[in-house]
Amino acid sequence: MLSPYRVLDCTDARGQLAGMLLAQLGADVILVEPPEGSDARHRAPYAGGGPDPERALWHWAFNRGKRSVVLDTTSEEGRRDLLLLAADVDVLLWSGRPAECPFDTGELAAVNPGLVVAITGFGLDGPKSDWIDTDLIVSAAGLQLALTGDTDRAPLRIGSPQAHLHAASDAAVAALVGLVERARSGQGQVADVSAQVSCLQASFCYGINQAWGTQSMGRSGDGVNLGGFRLRWIYPATDGEVSITLMFGAAMVEFTGNLFRWIWEEGGCDEATRDKPWADLWVQLEAGLESADEIDRLSDVIAAFIATRSKGYLFAEARRRRVLLAPVSSLGEVMDHDHLAARQFWDQATDAEGATPHRAPGRFVVASATPLRSLAPAPRLGQDTEAVLAEARARAAAPEGPAQAPAVIEAGSGQALEGLKVLDLTWSIAGPVTTRGLADFGATVVKVESRSRPDFSRTAGPFHAINEAHPLEGSGFFANSNAGKLGLEIDLSNEAGREVFWDLVRWADVVVEAFSAGAMERMGFGYDRLAEVKPGIVLLSTCLPGQTGTLDLPGYGNLTTAMFGFTATTRWPDRQPAGPFGAYTDVVSPRFGLIALLAALDHRRRTGQGQHLDLSQAEASLHFLAPALLDAEVNGHEMEAMGNHDRELAPHGVYPTVGEDQWVAVVCTDDGAWAQLAGCLGRADLADLGVEERLARRDELDELIAAWTAPQSGEVLQAVLQARGIAAHQIQNSPECLADPQLIHRGHYVTVEHHLMGPIVIEGPRFGLSRTPGSSGPSPTYGQHAQHVLSDLLGYDDDRIADLIVAGAMG
Repeated sequence: MLSPYRVLDCTDARGQLAGMLLAQLGADVILVEPPEGSDARHRAPYAGGGPDPERALWHWAFNRGKRSVVLDTTSEEGRRDLLLLAADVDVLLWSGRPAECPFDTGELAAVNPGLVVAITGFGLDGPKSDWIDTDLIVSAAGLQLALTGDTDRAPLRIGSPQAHLHAASDAAVAALVGLVERARSGQGQVADVSAQVSCLQASFCYGINQAWGTQSMGRSGDGVNLGGFRLRWIYPATDGEVSITLMFGAAMVEFTGNLFRWIWEEGGCDEATRDKPWADLWVQLEAGLESADEIDRLSDVIAAFIATRSKGYLFAEARRRRVLLAPVSSLGEVMDHDHLAARQFWDQATDAEGATPHRAPGRFVVASATPLRSLAPAPRLGQDTEAVLAEARARAAAPEGPAQAPAVIEAGSGQALEGLKVLDLTWSIAGPVTTRGLADFGATVVKVESRSRPDFSRTAGPFHAINEAHPLEGSGFFANSNAGKLGLEIDLSNEAGREVFWDLVRWADVVVEAFSAGAMERMGFGYDRLAEVKPGIVLLSTCLPGQTGTLDLPGYGNLTTAMFGFTATTRWPDRQPAGPFGAYTDVVSPRFGLIALLAALDHRRRTGQGQHLDLSQAEASLHFLAPALLDAEVNGHEMEAMGNHDRELAPHGVYPTVGEDQWVAVVCTDDGAWAQLAGCLGRADLADLGVEERLARRDELDELIAAWTAPQSGEVLQAVLQARGIAAHQIQNSPECLADPQLIHRGHYVTVEHHLMGPIVIEGPRFGLSRTPGSSGPSPTYGQHAQHVLSDLLGYDDDRIADLIVAGAMG
C-alpha cells in the first residue's frame, strides 16, 4: 500500500514500532542510529541471553524491514548527512524529549517542509514537556496504573512495557493522516504525539468520570471496580485461570443468562439465581434494590463452579453455549495457538546473519488486494550507511522530489480528512474508537444503529442525569467513543432498511463493521457484494479473532487479552493476574485499524483499487507483546512476574504518599539519578551504589523510599524529583487527570454541546497536527441525524422518507 513512500526513522526504542508498521505496509524505512546503536540494541532480553547489541530482542521486534544508517549527529558531518537524508523523505519520525531533538526545525523546514511526527512523553510544549518519561512514569500520568492491580497493594504496571507503544502506533496513524492531507494541499506539518495522551486510551475514557459527577474507577485486581461494587473477571480453574465477562444490561442478557443457565444445569446454582433479571440489574443496583453483596455472591457461585473444571473443558463448553469465557494463556501457549497458525499470522524470521530461525509477529491486518509483506531481519548496525547515503547524494544531484509530490489544490476547511465518507456499522469499543479517529480529523461518519441490538457502550457509565429519562442516551462511554458522528437508526432486517443501507454504500468511501466473524457475509453484505455496488469501496472488518481461522469468539477484548498473553504477564509474583484493566485489546487495536484504512485509502487514491481489510484484534495487539513473545520463542523464557520491578532499572516502583490510596511512581534511569535520590533520602552512604548493587538490594531500597514518600504529597514530589533529574509522577485518576496542567495545556479534555445532555466533557483527539488540527463534536442520539443523512447526503425527498417510516425501516 505504501511502496511509493520513504520514511526517515530517527526514533529510539520508544517509537520504533511506528516505522516497523509503515515498513510492513511497503514503505522504505531508514533507521538512523548513533555510533553505539539505538537504545533498543542495549535493552534486555537478548537472544541467547548475553548482552549482544545485534541480538537484542527489542531491536529484532521493532526494526525488522528497515535499513540501518549510523550518523553521529553531534558532529558537523553527521548533521549534514542527516539533513541530506531528510531532504528527500515523505515522513520523518523522531522520539525523545523536545531538548533531545536531533535536528534544528528551521534547518529541516528549509530542506524539506514535509511531514514530521514527534513522539514525546508529554508533548512538544507545555509545563511537563521536558519531564523524564519511562514506561512506568507515562503509565502513572496516563491513568493506566490507577486502574490496574489489587486494592491492598500498590498500583501495578502491565508486565511487558506498553506506554510508548500506544504512542508509537498513534504516530503511525498521525503520519498517514498527514499524508492524506498533503495529497490534497501539497503541504507538510508537524504531528505532536504525547505518550501520556496515547496511554489514556487504555482507560476507556474513565478520566472524565469526575467531570460527569461519577466516582473514579479504582483497582479491582481481577475485574472492574465500579465504585460501590466490583465485577470479578478472573477465576482459578484446575489447571490455571479463565477470564469471564461478568456484565449486565440489555447488551449482555444473552451471554450472562447463558453462563448461569450452564451453572444451573450442572448443579451450581438455584433457579432464582439462574433467572435473575440481567437486563435490569444495573438499574436495580443504582436504585438500591440489589446490593454489592449480591454481586459478590454471584462471583462466588461462578468461582465454585470454575474451580473444579479444566480450562480446556470450560472453553469448549463456553464456545458451544455462547458464554463469554476464555483461558488465561502463557506466552508459550500463545506462540503455539492453532488459530494463529491457521491464519498464517507468524512471520518466519532469522537474525541479520540468516541464523536463529524463529517465528515473529507478522502482518497486523489481512489485506485482500495488497497483502502486507513479510519483513527482512532487523539490520546489523550501520549495514546500509554507505548505500543509503549514496542514494541520497544521487537524488540530490538529480532531484526527483518527494515520493508522492501532489498537485497543490485548495485545502478546504483545513480538516485533514475532509471529504472522506464513512459508513460506521460498529458497536462496543474497538470499532467505534476506530471510526471516531476518522471523525476527529474531518471525515463524515454516519453511525448506523438499531434499538433491537443496543450498542454495549450505551449501557456503560459514567452516566448523565438524563439517563433515567433516556436510558440509552446518557452514557459518557458512548459519548466519548462516538464523538463527532452522525446518527442514523435503521433496521437492517427490514427490506426498506436494507435499501437505505445500499444507498449509504454508494455514498461511502469506507465501510467499517465490527460484527462477529462472517456476519456481514451472512447478512448479504459481504465485500464482493459491496464492491459490485460501489467499486473501489474499502471495507474494514474488525473483530476479536478475525474473519477466518479456528476460533469463533464473540464478546469483548478482555477475552483476547486473556487468551493472547496480556493477562498472564500482569501480576505480582505471588498472586493470580491483576490486569490489564478492562477489555485491553479493544483499546490497542483501533490504531491498527486506522493505519490499515488510511494506507488502503492512499493506495486507492493512486490506483482506484478498493479492498477488504480483515483486522483481528488479537493479532494486531500481539505486536505490543513482541519482545516478550520473541523471548518465549527464541529463548524458551516465560515472562517473569516482577510486579513493578524492572530487570534493568532500580529503584523502579510505586510508593505511597499522603492521602487515601495516593501513590507516586519513581524510576532511577541512571547512576546520576540514583545519587540525587539517595541525597533526598538522606543516605549519602548509598549514593555510589551501581545498578547491579541496586538491583540486588531493590527490596531494601523500596522500603527506604516508601518511608520517605509516605508523609509527602505526590503532586509536590513529582515536581521536586523531576527537577533533580529523577523520573517521577503521581499516580493519576480522574481528578488528577482533569486538573493536570499538561493535559489542560494540550486541551485534551473538551466540552461539547450534546443534543440531550447539554454541555458535556469528553476527550479530544489523540494527537495534534500543527496546520490542520483535529476537533471533537458531540455523539449522536438514536437517529438524530436521519433527516440530514437521508435528505442532504442521500438525496431522498420527504415522501421517500415518510415511506421508510411507514415501512418500519427506521427502528
